Amino acid sequence: MSWLHEESEVYKMLHGNQETRTSPRQSSSFKLLQEALESNPDGISTAFPSRLSPSVQKPVSSLQKPISNPPPAPLRLCEKCNTNINDVAVRISEGHYRHPACYVCADCGLNLRMRGHFWAGDELVCEKHARARHSTGSPRA
Repeated sequence: MSWLHEESEVYKMLHGNQETRTSPRQSSSFKLLQEALESNPDGISTAFPSRLSPSVQKPVSSLQKPISNPPPAPLRLCEKCNTNINDVAVRISEGHYRHPACYVCADCGLNLRMRGHFWAGDELVCEKHARARHSTGSPRA
């Protein structure tokens, strides 16, 4: 006794239209690769059809190149103390840098690293002094 009846919808769905089923489509590059592999019964082949092989040569890895010293970092001048910045710099704007220790409020000396800065004329100030200067209109509060 069969647990599936030939008249059931599930049976018809699973077994119906078998004669109209087509093989899955393959990409042209897969067909070329398959032909190259089937033409060599040993399975050992280093040559692929020219349509599969890239025409551009691969770049040489950096391990094979001679090691050279990296170019020196450009010297930056701190705009507050006018000395060279040799390691870490705070970029204020394009071409304007400061030492982390020089990135402070012009009025109170508070470090602006985690707070951000405000412009008051040509000076950097903290939020408190920016508000004071804006409300009074005076250069220093």
